[in-house]
Amino acid sequence: MDIEIPGLTAIEAASIVKAAYPDINVILLTLNEKGKSLTEMPVREEGLEVDHIPPVSLTEFISQVYETALQSNMVAVNKVLAFFRKERGSYHDPYGLSPREKEILRCLVNGDTYKQIAEHCHISVGTVRSHIMNIYRKLDVNSRSNAIVKAMKERLV
Repeated sequence: MDIEIPGLTAIEAASIVKAAYPDINVILLTLNEKGKSLTEMPVREEGLEVDHIPPVSLTEFISQVYETALQSNMVAVNKVLAFFRKERGSYHDPYGLSPREKEILRCLVNGDTYKQIAEHCHISVGTVRSHIMNIYRKLDVNSRSNAIVKAMKERLV
């Protein structure tokens, strides 16, 4: 922001911006060479105090600030993605369902009949019944609807 703002001092304007957006950093610039200084403005220790910055250096500086912000955002995004990858990878089935039982339970949740499940999984209807009885036992339920509700509620499929 330019330090020559009509009706406000640069410090007041920077304070308003900082109050509204505490995470933002404010860069004060001017093209005016009158020799005014910002002696009231508190400068952070890592801040840069210079009387004059050539335009090329200024452009490079702003580009570096932008790149740093992008890298910071990417670091945050990567941390979030890593968290969810770890969450998905570390999921442990508390009921000990086999992959085939999970597949059959998924079919139950989708509303498939025993015959449709058998066709989908390339097994006999009798084998489907056997798997479903094992699923009921492991989930500690007594019916198809209870198994579906538990599977959906606990996100087993």
